[in-house]
Amino acid sequence: MLGQIRAFLLGEDVAFSLEIVSLESCAAFQRAVLLAEREIPRGYVSSYGAIARALGVPRAARAVGRALARNPFPILIPCHRAVRSDGSLGGYQGGQEMKRALLALEGVTVTRAGHLGAEALWHGI
Repeated sequence: MLGQIRAFLLGEDVAFSLEIVSLESCAAFQRAVLLAEREIPRGYVSSYGAIARALGVPRAARAVGRALARNPFPILIPCHRAVRSDGSLGGYQGGQEMKRALLALEGVTVTRAGHLGAEALWHGI
């Protein structure tokens, strides 16, 4: 596992196994959010609102954000890949600079003002 984390932090595309985590410790909604977030590929982002719509609760963007803010597995389930609908970064439990750094590590361009280019938006969710 440490080797995979090291590889991830060096910019490699790593698919972490969830066998070592206990998603059962999360509430059902949070578990659904985390699993949806995990589907966003490296180098792309989705919005809190798009995740909410994909889960069938279109008005729950803030609840998605809260569920991600409490993500107990932030590298294994890369919650830095969720942003606001306007393309701005939004929050991150490690701070915006960490979120910016993780996205940059994946090749996602973030402007100085904290906005993402449309090319990073993933439409799979």
